[in-house]
Amino acid sequence: MKITLLLSALVAHVCAEEPPLLDPLTPQALARLQQIDPLSRLDKPAAGEAKIARPQDQSIIKQSTILHNAGHWTLVPIGAVIFMPAALKARLTARPESTLLPWAEFLAKNFSWITTTEVTLAQAAGQVPLPADRVAFWARQDKIVVAVYQNGPISVRVAGPPHSATPP
Repeated sequence: MKITLLLSALVAHVCAEEPPLLDPLTPQALARLQQIDPLSRLDKPAAGEAKIARPQDQSIIKQSTILHNAGHWTLVPIGAVIFMPAALKARLTARPESTLLPWAEFLAKNFSWITTTEVTLAQAAGQVPLPADRVAFWARQDKIVVAVYQNGPISVRVAGPPHSATPP
Protein backbone atom coordinates (compact mmCIF):
# COMPACT_ATOMS: atom_id res chain seq x y z
CA MET A 1 0.00 0.00 0.00
CA LYS A 2 2.82 2.39 0.87
CA ILE A 3 4.61 1.58 -2.40
CA THR A 4 1.48 2.40 -4.40
CA LEU A 5 1.07 5.67 -2.55
CA LEU A 6 4.73 6.63 -3.11
CA LEU A 7 4.59 5.75 -6.83
CA SER A 8 1.40 7.72 -7.36
CA ALA A 9 2.91 10.73 -5.59
CA LEU A 10 6.06 10.47 -7.74
CA VAL A 11 4.05 10.20 -10.96
CA ALA A 12 1.93 13.19 -9.97
CA HIS A 13 5.07 15.21 -9.26
CA VAL A 14 6.71 14.32 -12.57
CA CYS A 15 3.56 14.97 -14.57
CA ALA A 16 2.97 18.31 -12.86
CA GLU A 17 6.23 19.79 -14.21
CA GLU A 18 6.12 21.12 -17.71
CA PRO A 19 9.25 20.80 -19.80
CA PRO A 20 10.92 24.13 -20.50
CA LEU A 21 10.23 25.55 -23.93
CA LEU A 22 13.20 26.45 -26.09
CA ASP A 23 13.27 29.55 -28.17
CA PRO A 24 13.37 28.85 -31.90
CA LEU A 25 16.86 29.06 -33.40
CA THR A 26 17.19 32.10 -35.62
CA PRO A 27 19.67 32.35 -38.49
CA GLN A 28 21.60 35.01 -36.57
CA ALA A 29 21.90 32.76 -33.51
CA LEU A 30 23.06 29.87 -35.71
CA ALA A 31 25.73 32.07 -37.33
CA ARG A 32 26.93 33.16 -33.87
CA LEU A 33 27.20 29.52 -32.73
CA GLN A 34 29.14 28.58 -35.87
CA GLN A 35 31.63 31.42 -35.30
CA ILE A 36 32.27 30.24 -31.76
CA ASP A 37 32.71 26.55 -32.71
CA PRO A 38 36.36 25.87 -33.76
CA LEU A 39 35.36 22.80 -35.78
CA SER A 40 33.32 24.92 -38.16
CA ARG A 41 36.54 26.61 -39.28
CA LEU A 42 38.15 23.32 -40.35
CA ASP A 43 36.09 23.09 -43.55
CA LYS A 44 37.94 25.98 -45.15
CA PRO A 45 41.63 25.62 -46.05
CA ALA A 46 43.99 28.01 -44.34
CA ALA A 47 45.15 31.02 -46.34
CA GLY A 48 48.31 30.28 -48.29
CA GLU A 49 48.00 26.53 -47.74
CA ALA A 50 49.19 24.40 -50.66
CA LYS A 51 46.40 22.71 -52.52
CA ILE A 52 46.52 18.93 -52.80
CA ALA A 53 47.02 17.79 -56.38
CA ARG A 54 45.34 14.51 -57.20
CA PRO A 55 46.21 12.61 -60.36
CA GLN A 56 43.25 12.57 -62.71
CA ASP A 57 43.95 9.34 -64.56
CA GLN A 58 44.60 7.07 -61.54
CA SER A 59 42.42 4.22 -60.37
CA ILE A 60 42.90 1.07 -58.36
CA ILE A 61 41.45 -0.96 -61.24
CA LYS A 62 44.18 0.29 -63.62
CA GLN A 63 46.86 -0.66 -61.08
CA SER A 64 45.51 -4.17 -60.48
CA THR A 65 45.04 -7.55 -62.06
CA ILE A 66 41.47 -8.78 -61.92
CA LEU A 67 40.85 -12.48 -61.23
CA HIS A 68 37.32 -13.77 -61.73
CA ASN A 69 35.25 -16.91 -61.52
CA ALA A 70 31.52 -17.68 -61.34
CA GLY A 71 30.39 -14.06 -61.11
CA HIS A 72 32.88 -13.13 -58.40
CA TRP A 73 36.07 -11.13 -58.82
CA THR A 74 38.92 -9.72 -56.79
CA LEU A 75 41.87 -7.41 -57.25
CA VAL A 76 45.54 -8.21 -56.83
CA PRO A 77 48.35 -5.75 -57.58
CA ILE A 78 49.92 -5.91 -61.02
CA GLY A 79 52.90 -8.23 -60.68
CA ALA A 80 51.36 -10.36 -57.93
CA VAL A 81 50.43 -13.15 -60.35
CA ILE A 82 53.83 -14.78 -60.78
CA PHE A 83 52.78 -17.92 -62.65
CA MET A 84 49.87 -18.31 -65.06
CA PRO A 85 49.15 -21.65 -66.78
CA ALA A 86 47.90 -21.22 -70.34
CA ALA A 87 44.69 -23.10 -69.50
CA LEU A 88 43.73 -20.50 -66.88
CA LYS A 89 44.35 -17.29 -68.84
CA ALA A 90 40.57 -16.92 -69.16
CA ARG A 91 40.41 -16.26 -65.38
CA LEU A 92 42.02 -12.85 -65.96
CA THR A 93 39.82 -10.02 -67.12
CA ALA A 94 40.20 -6.37 -67.96
CA ARG A 95 36.87 -5.29 -66.44
CA PRO A 96 35.20 -6.12 -63.14
CA GLU A 97 32.11 -8.28 -63.39
CA SER A 98 29.32 -8.91 -60.88
CA THR A 99 30.37 -9.17 -57.18
CA LEU A 100 33.66 -7.93 -55.71
CA LEU A 101 35.04 -10.20 -52.99
CA PRO A 102 37.90 -9.48 -50.59
CA TRP A 103 41.10 -11.35 -51.44
CA ALA A 104 40.86 -13.88 -48.57
CA GLU A 105 37.25 -14.75 -49.37
CA PHE A 106 37.93 -15.07 -53.11
CA LEU A 107 40.93 -17.32 -52.42
CA ALA A 108 38.87 -19.56 -50.12
CA LYS A 109 36.15 -19.96 -52.77
CA ASN A 110 38.66 -20.67 -55.57
CA PHE A 111 41.43 -22.66 -53.87
CA SER A 112 41.11 -25.37 -56.54
CA TRP A 113 42.73 -23.16 -59.20
CA ILE A 114 44.63 -20.51 -57.18
CA THR A 115 47.57 -21.06 -54.89
CA THR A 116 49.81 -18.62 -53.06
CA THR A 117 53.48 -18.47 -52.28
CA GLU A 118 54.89 -16.43 -49.43
CA VAL A 119 57.68 -14.07 -50.51
CA THR A 120 60.02 -11.87 -48.54
CA LEU A 121 60.19 -8.13 -49.01
CA ALA A 122 63.62 -8.56 -50.62
CA GLN A 123 62.12 -10.99 -53.15
CA ALA A 124 59.21 -8.64 -53.83
CA ALA A 125 61.66 -5.78 -54.42
CA GLY A 126 63.64 -7.92 -56.88
CA GLN A 127 66.77 -7.87 -54.74
CA VAL A 128 66.66 -11.64 -54.17
CA PRO A 129 65.42 -14.00 -56.91
CA LEU A 130 62.67 -16.51 -56.26
CA PRO A 131 64.06 -20.03 -55.65
CA ALA A 132 64.45 -21.93 -58.94
CA ASP A 133 63.09 -25.18 -57.48
CA ARG A 134 59.89 -23.41 -56.46
CA VAL A 135 59.49 -21.88 -59.93
CA ALA A 136 60.01 -25.32 -61.51
CA PHE A 137 57.35 -26.76 -59.18
CA TRP A 138 54.77 -24.20 -60.33
CA ALA A 139 55.27 -25.26 -63.94
CA ARG A 140 54.09 -28.76 -63.00
CA GLN A 141 50.89 -27.44 -61.43
CA ASP A 142 47.72 -26.30 -63.10
CA LYS A 143 47.12 -23.38 -60.74
CA ILE A 144 47.62 -19.64 -60.86
CA VAL A 145 50.33 -18.67 -58.35
CA VAL A 146 49.91 -15.37 -56.51
CA ALA A 147 52.75 -13.90 -54.45
CA VAL A 148 51.72 -12.94 -50.93
CA TYR A 149 53.39 -11.22 -48.01
CA GLN A 150 51.72 -11.85 -44.65
CA ASN A 151 48.75 -13.41 -46.51
CA GLY A 152 48.11 -10.33 -48.66
CA PRO A 153 48.91 -10.18 -52.39
CA ILE A 154 52.06 -8.24 -53.23
CA SER A 155 53.75 -7.24 -56.49
CA VAL A 156 57.01 -9.00 -57.26
CA ARG A 157 59.59 -7.14 -59.30
CA VAL A 158 61.46 -9.47 -61.60
CA ALA A 159 65.12 -9.49 -60.63
CA GLY A 160 67.08 -7.95 -63.45
CA PRO A 161 70.78 -8.25 -64.19
CA PRO A 162 72.92 -6.76 -61.44
CA HIS A 163 74.10 -3.22 -62.06
CA SER A 164 77.82 -3.01 -62.59
CA ALA A 165 79.82 -0.45 -60.71
CA THR A 166 81.92 0.47 -63.77
CA PRO A 167 80.35 2.26 -66.71
CA PRO A 168 80.61 0.57 -70.14
